[in-house]
Amino acid sequence: MRRGAETLFLGSYVNKIDAKGRLATPARFRRVLDLEKSAVIYCIPSTEEPCLECGGADYIETLMASITALDPFSSERRSLELTVTARITEVSLDKEGRVILPKKLRSHASLDGEALFAGLGHSFQIWAPEEFRRVTEAEEKLTGEAKLSLRNPTPVGGV
Repeated sequence: MRRGAETLFLGSYVNKIDAKGRLATPARFRRVLDLEKSAVIYCIPSTEEPCLECGGADYIETLMASITALDPFSSERRSLELTVTARITEVSLDKEGRVILPKKLRSHASLDGEALFAGLGHSFQIWAPEEFRRVTEAEEKLTGEAKLSLRNPTPVGGV
């Protein structure tokens, strides 16, 4: 059984979107999805940014468990169910590792011609490349400050 970095969505990759709306999934991301025994990507239009929040079965199961753990009558749960759960789109990978992103998802992320896959560890995002560059440039100062707050993790099985 593989573990560690091999099971994470890491790095960023730009791929072309063809005239039929097909988009090749990066090989590294396909290997992570293969570990989950799934040829499916779950995509959700982000509620904060012009991108798609994506992942495999593990990502959706964790997300759904978090939402289900909320009080069933809370306004937070209702909001998440309406704006996240109800908007999940399942896209299948073909034998070449391509997906067809529906027009509503491409429109939400302003995808036209190219798409950037940004690995976030247990999930990934799909962005218009220029928008991703603009957002990450704005985050660099905060990233520098955030790195100073990182601590060494406790070793697995150790003190």
